[in-house]
Parts: sequence; C-alpha cells; structure tokens
Amino acid sequence: METYRGISAHPGIAIGPAFHYNRTLIAADELELSSEEIEEDIARVDVALERARSEMDKITMIAEQKAPDQGKAIFEAQRMMLDDPFVIGNVKRRIREERRNAAYVVDTEFSHHQHFLATSENPLFRERADDVEDIKQRLLRHLMKKDKIVSKIDGSAIVVAELLTPADAILFSRQDLLGFATDTGGATSHVAILARSLGLPAIVGLRAAAGHIETGDILILDGTRGELIVKPDHATLVRYKELAHDEVIKEKERKLMGEATPPVFTKDGREIAISMNMELISEEAIEEAVGIASTDGKPLRGLGLLRTEHFLTAHDEIPSEVEQSKIYCDLAAKFNPSVVTIRTFDIGGDKFSGGGMREKNPFLGWRGIRISLDEPIMFAEQVRAILRASAVGNVRMMLPMITSTHELDYALDVVERAKEDLRAKGEAFNGKMPVGVMIEVPAAAIRAEHFASRCDFLSIGSNDLTQYTLAVDRGNEFISHLFDELHPAVLQLIDNVITAAHRKRKPVSLCGEMGGKDIALPFIIGLGLDEISVSPTRVMHIASLIRTMDYKKCQSLVRKALRDASTTEDVKQLLVEFQGKAKPKRRRLIKKN
Repeated sequence: METYRGISAHPGIAIGPAFHYNRTLIAADELELSSEEIEEDIARVDVALERARSEMDKITMIAEQKAPDQGKAIFEAQRMMLDDPFVIGNVKRRIREERRNAAYVVDTEFSHHQHFLATSENPLFRERADDVEDIKQRLLRHLMKKDKIVSKIDGSAIVVAELLTPADAILFSRQDLLGFATDTGGATSHVAILARSLGLPAIVGLRAAAGHIETGDILILDGTRGELIVKPDHATLVRYKELAHDEVIKEKERKLMGEATPPVFTKDGREIAISMNMELISEEAIEEAVGIASTDGKPLRGLGLLRTEHFLTAHDEIPSEVEQSKIYCDLAAKFNPSVVTIRTFDIGGDKFSGGGMREKNPFLGWRGIRISLDEPIMFAEQVRAILRASAVGNVRMMLPMITSTHELDYALDVVERAKEDLRAKGEAFNGKMPVGVMIEVPAAAIRAEHFASRCDFLSIGSNDLTQYTLAVDRGNEFISHLFDELHPAVLQLIDNVITAAHRKRKPVSLCGEMGGKDIALPFIIGLGLDEISVSPTRVMHIASLIRTMDYKKCQSLVRKALRDASTTEDVKQLLVEFQGKAKPKRRRLIKKN
C-alpha cells in the first residue's frame, strides 16, 4: 500500500480501479521548405485551425451540459487562442520568412507563449500553460496527421495522469468517471475548477504518483485530505468504504431543503447565520444559489460574498456602470429580503492581474483596494452601481484587502461622493447601506477594533489571512501542506477580530474555505462568529452539523487551543479529544461488547 499526497481540488471519496491516462505529447522536427511548399504549408495551417475550432465547439457543447457553471467560460477562452490574430499571424509570417515547416513553427511559437506562462510569478498564469499545451497538441495532431487521442474508459474508474487538460476532463465526464488524480496542476487550475463544477473528488499536484500506478490498480482517492492510496490493505479499504457511505448520506441530507431553513441554532441555542459565496455570475449559478436559498419560493438565505472580479471571466473588459447596476439590482431582487454582500473588485494576487502588468510578487503587490483607490473612476462607477442596487433594501458593500484605516477612510469618502452624485441625479439608493471590511492580512486583524469603529461589519477572509500569517502560497504544490487554517496563530488572529468587533457591537462573518470544512466547524462556533458564508453545495451539510454541536463546549475547546496549543498538530489533537468526549456512551458500549 502506497500513499501519495497532493492538493485537494474537490472533497469527497472515490474507491475503484485506476485508469492510467498516458497523454503522449507530439513534437515536430524542423524542416526547410522549398518556395513551392511555403503557401501549401500556410494552407495546411488554415485547415488545422478549422478542424481544431470544430473540435473545441463540440467540447464546449458537452461542457455546457456537464459543467454549466464553469465549462463554457473555460473552453471559450481556449477557443479564442485559435482566433488570436497576433499568434496565428506570427505563425504564418515565420513560415514565409524562415521557410520552415508549419508543424515546427506552430510547435515553437505556442511553446514560447507556454514558457512565458509557466515561468510567470503569478500562479494563475502558470496553471494556464496547460491550456496552451492542449491547443498546440491539437494543431500538431492535425498538421502531422496523427491519430486522435481517445479519452475512453471501460466501466467505472479513477483517471490518473501526469497531465490532464480541461478537454480531457470534460470528455472523460461523459463516462462512469469516479474522480481525477493528476501529478500537475494547482487548486485554481482549470481541471480543478471543472472537478468542482462536475462534483467529482479530485487531487492535483501529486508530482510523481502517475508513474507508479497501472490501469486496474485499486485506488482510494480522498479528495478531502488530498491523499491517493494505491493498493489499499483490507482494513483501510473497509474503513474508507464506511466513510464513502457516510458521504452519500450527507449528500442526501443536503438535498432535503426543508431541513435547513434559517435560523440555525446549536443544541444550546446559539444562532449562527449561514449564507453563500458566489463566484461566476451566470444564469445557471444564480438559479442554483436561489434554489438552495429558497423554500417554497421564498428566499431565506443570502449571499455572504459576491466576488465581482469574476465578471472578468465573461467580459473582455470591466463591465460598464450601467451593466453592473443591472446585474447587482437583479441579484438583489432575486434574493430579497435576504442580504446580498457585494465585494468590490479584488483584482491581483492569484486572481486577475492588474492592468496586464507583471509583478515579482503579486500576492504582496498591486491588488484589492489598492487598485481600486489608484483607479478612482473605475471604483466610483462600481460604488454607484452597488448603491443603485441598495435601493432594494438588502444590499451591503464589502471592501477587500484593507490594511490601514487610511485606505478605509479614503474608500468611505468615495462612497459618500457617490451618494452625492446619485442624489444630484435624483436616483434611488439606501443612504444607510452597510459598508464592511474584509479582514485578510495580519495588520488588519491586529488592528481590528479601529476598523470596526469605522464600518458596519467585518468579514474574515480565512484563505488570505492564513496565507499571509503563515507565509505559505496555498497554490504552491511544494509547500501547500504547510497551509492550515487551524494553526494556533491563525486562530489567535480570528479570535482577536471577533473580540474587537463585538466590543464595538459589530457583527463578524467568515467567508473563506475554512467555513465549509467539517474539521474547522467546532472552532468556528466556539470563536463566536455570527455568520458563515460557504459554497452553495455546502450550505445544507454545515447547517445540519451546527445543530449537533454545543456552543459552550466549543467555546471551551477554543480556550484550550488558544491557551495550550503551540502547533497545528496540538490543535487537531485537542479536536480528537473533544470529539471523543462527545460520544462517551458509544465508547462504553463498544468496550462492554
């Protein structure tokens, strides 16, 4: 039995035989063309492009059916590479000027762009290098008349590969696919995004697992822990089959809408609001969220975080003020009377690069509120659009990546000027629209009381707060195992934020991935958070877990962790002891038998 560890792309457990997908990459030899052959090869490029476009159109249609939330945007972006006038124009120019064969020029030209992305400081760019490889291989296959790659499995299987492209993932999804495990890729790679959209357990960044696995080997894919177990022994197999059965039960619970209508209380009466995070603003994503938020057609849950920067996946440029106003107003109306929290553009870092510029360290660079304050016209347009939506009565605005009260004061001044603009035009808005701050950096967590005195609410972004506190890039496969929200330092900072906000009588929410993790929930409850915002698919499960917990016992657990724990392992050991004490009767019965 061998165990390989990677990055969790989507939680869940899959058990079954492996299908080792070996994607042999094509490389082209360099040949010199005669004068008569030059135009013939250019014509062959046009034929290859047309065939590749046809393939991508078919894959996009499948993606719209299998992964409507994300698939279409991913493959439309790939399709655009085939129509890029700069790249294609350069290929044809080089064929003429260098008198080299089309396959060689395509290979070297696309490899150049691939290298640029793969060596970028931005992890999001690095992960897009595989998309370029996919398009390059597609064109080379047609130019060199190679056989079509067959993405087919016999029966149920877990696909294991060194490299898996988004197209591979979608084509495999038409069959009885149990999950993905890849040596390459990060948590924000397109294959990881598709796995989440398809609802399949997946692990990426395994680094060297695929070469040790053969088709037919029995695997356990633990997407929650990021572990791939090869040829498990009998005891491990039995244990994981029980865990997988529990996961199925939990999924059924999630679909029972009536069981999770707000409010949600712990066993001893502590109320915790549950809201949802929303990324892509598509009709499908909105309908899914509205469906989960509603019972009998009445919206009962709102959006704890609307990530507006994801507009950039569907637009060539930032939408206009009019377009934004319509989108925000429509969302507010659909979720009314539940609250909709709209975060202003959080561009930069691991998301979208600011202005196309390259930075040596984008996580510590021009991102979040820094870009908004440096681009006052863009920021003012978005603030006015959010204010128009506030007229519905259920909208609040959140500012990302705030590090100083100076930034907050400047942003609040922009909000007041935007209100004056709308008053002058006679447009409706909520003059008391709540404005909050995203606490994502240690500086803000330490000085939380100063922020709480200036705004209406605080929201903890656990992903970035953990990353900046521990100095760990969560998308870096070499150190991703060091990223853990249960580190005592992270818990200490979260406790400081909540204590400071409550001292000023301001509510605190958490909207990072920590909120959707079972293991973290006792700490989230015990720390005293007022609201948890999670992905729509986790709402029902988290609500059901909260009802089984005791707030006072969770408080005691947190006090012990803050007082006694010096490592993440110490915190998790306290959790094991806490969960053991919660089931004394079951333990005595087993012992008695």
